[in-house]
Amino acid sequence: MTGLAESLIARILAQRDLLAAMDEYCHSVSARVTSRDSAVSVEVNGLGAMTGLWLTPRALASGPDVLARMIIETAAAAAQVAADRQRFLAAEFGARMRALHESPLTCWDGSTAEPR
Repeated sequence: MTGLAESLIARILAQRDLLAAMDEYCHSVSARVTSRDSAVSVEVNGLGAMTGLWLTPRALASGPDVLARMIIETAAAAAQVAADRQRFLAAEFGARMRALHESPLTCWDGSTAEPR
């Protein structure tokens, strides 16, 4: 196999590994937010789906309308945090993938070939 082919295969393997790591990170993203008065805590996954809800006795005593609003507002804040984390990961992934794509390939004689 020529140096160029080996270099290309190494790049493909690095891209595959980066993609696998991105997938793993995205599936592991979560966020937990607590309301300002500490009465409600909500945990969400990377897609913003609620995975946990904690209520204090004070939250339960506030009445159904207030409690519902507190849960919705806290869940929305947690979903925003998770979305921010996902955006950060996507930007980092894009930058690393571009760097791999733009790195020169090495030929058998030590010369390099620049990708277009």
